[in-house]
Amino acid sequence: MDTLEIKEAIDKAIENYLYEKEPILLYDAVKHLPFAGGKRLRPIIACLACNAVGSEFTKAIPFAVALELIHTFTLVHDDIMDKDEERRGMPAVHKKFGENIAILAGDALFAKAFEVASYIKDAAIAKIILRNLAIMAKEICEGQEMDIRFEEMEYVEEKMFLEMIEKKTAKMFEHAAMGGAIIGGGNEKEVKALQEYGKSLGMAFQIWDDCLDVIGKDIGKPVGSDIREGKKTLIYIYAYKNSEDREWLKNYGREDASKEEIDEIIKFFEEIRAIEYAKNKAIEFAAKAIKALDVIRESEAKEKLAEMAEFAVKREK
Repeated sequence: MDTLEIKEAIDKAIENYLYEKEPILLYDAVKHLPFAGGKRLRPIIACLACNAVGSEFTKAIPFAVALELIHTFTLVHDDIMDKDEERRGMPAVHKKFGENIAILAGDALFAKAFEVASYIKDAAIAKIILRNLAIMAKEICEGQEMDIRFEEMEYVEEKMFLEMIEKKTAKMFEHAAMGGAIIGGGNEKEVKALQEYGKSLGMAFQIWDDCLDVIGKDIGKPVGSDIREGKKTLIYIYAYKNSEDREWLKNYGREDASKEEIDEIIKFFEEIRAIEYAKNKAIEFAAKAIKALDVIRESEAKEKLAEMAEFAVKREK
């Protein structure tokens, strides 16, 4: 089974489900990011998890699309809150359509996700999935609030940071794998294993993402965005804890910081080995994700899930 085949099926399903055309401005904004592509990691994980427990991946397509729409909703609203002007190498939704339409587009994507999830054929499973999606969405909001609150704090304990990214990012990976396993008819042991896989993968993905913000190339948004926004990443936390001279702090969280000032902070992060520390932590979580797959029967889908965990900490964008 090829992940490209799954991605193509998901892309086609997204186009079919986002059929609305009127009002034109709203639905152009709604379709701006979903139709621009993207990795589709979360929906692919859902489909692979479904297949890994013995069912056709197509059973998970409505759930997979719902996940992608909720993920896109979070990106639209995140970009407004973070004042990011680019996403996937294009103008952010609020930059192209204005903040008011972008907020409405995010809301419409969120509502549409639950409509699509309701198309899961088994009514009992659909009820479980809809409830889990609602819980997931609530936890994402909790994580986002923590992230915003941390921006105003000079220092955040690593434990609190990990709790924040678990809610803001890892929960969606966790629910993707767990939901795919539930839809696929997995037993309790398989569902729990895939839930753990998804959570650990999500943690690895987010920590690596924070690394890419300072070392990545062609990541779809300006390098150093997290530094300008004052994000308390694992890199920041390690650097703060291990630096005697905190002169670098004066430019951290400055939206008007020059490229040179941002580059100086990144250079300091490299010298103090903060980036290396964060990378190693991401690799640990990726290994934990792969280990969780031990209880899953051997299959091509299981191999692909393991490959995705490896990819999460090797990707360059």
